[in-house]
Amino acid sequence: MSQKLSKSFLSYYSNLSKKEFSLLSFERIFGGASRETYKIRLKDSLGSEERLILRLSQESSLIETEQRIEYLAYSAFQKSNVPVPILIDMSEDDSTFNVPFMLMRELNGEAANPFTPNSYSPYEQDIGIQFWSILGEIAKKRIDNEIFKAFAKDLDKPFWKTELDKWVKVIEEDSIGVEPILDAGIRYLYKYPPKESNNICMVHGDYRSGNFLYFKNKITGILDWEMAHLGDPLEDLGWALSPIWSWQDRDRPAYLIPRDEALDVWENSSAHKVDKKDLEWWELFAAIKGMAIWISAGNEFKSGKNIDPINLFSAWIPGDIHLEIILNTLESKI
Repeated sequence: MSQKLSKSFLSYYSNLSKKEFSLLSFERIFGGASRETYKIRLKDSLGSEERLILRLSQESSLIETEQRIEYLAYSAFQKSNVPVPILIDMSEDDSTFNVPFMLMRELNGEAANPFTPNSYSPYEQDIGIQFWSILGEIAKKRIDNEIFKAFAKDLDKPFWKTELDKWVKVIEEDSIGVEPILDAGIRYLYKYPPKESNNICMVHGDYRSGNFLYFKNKITGILDWEMAHLGDPLEDLGWALSPIWSWQDRDRPAYLIPRDEALDVWENSSAHKVDKKDLEWWELFAAIKGMAIWISAGNEFKSGKNIDPINLFSAWIPGDIHLEIILNTLESKI
């Protein structure tokens, strides 16, 4: 598959660039739940190299999103204070590579394992301040009107209900067993909703450790915008704060700076004040949403649609962690 794809890509990109290229490497990056991702190195006739990232839609995907949504989300933050890859091309049809695709420039840096502490040592302070500051920049960014209109759907309902309904539907469709703790968490969220937010922003949808690149003491890119949508800025904050991303050191979300300091940085960057009660709701929502994703992963593996071992792992370990988070949260409310 990759050999045939690499030849197709070389022909496509040469035509797009109006230059001849030779292929230095064409490597798949594994681990994504919604796209096939390839790292590509090319050299032109003058010896100049280009490093690119190609993302292809998958037939079997945990997160059913349009390629265009991810592309537009990246588009919204080009040349902004939020570091994202430079976009090159996108197609929603299958005429080029048999599936929709997106092409961008590769960024320098590496991604940390979200489940491993001390990934950034000795740069936790520098990276931590940037991590929460960039999330604040996302929350306050004014979105271009055309992009805003492309995302503007279900705005007749409160943001919290749109998102909760969506993930509860995933749970109902993909669950292969009864989860009393999860059901209790869902009932609580519907019974005690947060206030309706007057702040509409682009929500990344999966802002966490593991979805950004860093080089030395600088964050070089925010990646994986396939779940982007318009919503409440506290949604991203609640997801990024989730203990699952810092399970072995829960006082430092994302294994970076202490929680109180992180919230101060976010408030100063976003110009929004955190309502602690509403944030608690979004943090519990994050665990419910996480369970929906892990349940979907387990269903993909069990049905044979996608037998990548990551799906089995996701349904097992992260699922247990999020159930514990839900249980602990509910116990604190009693």
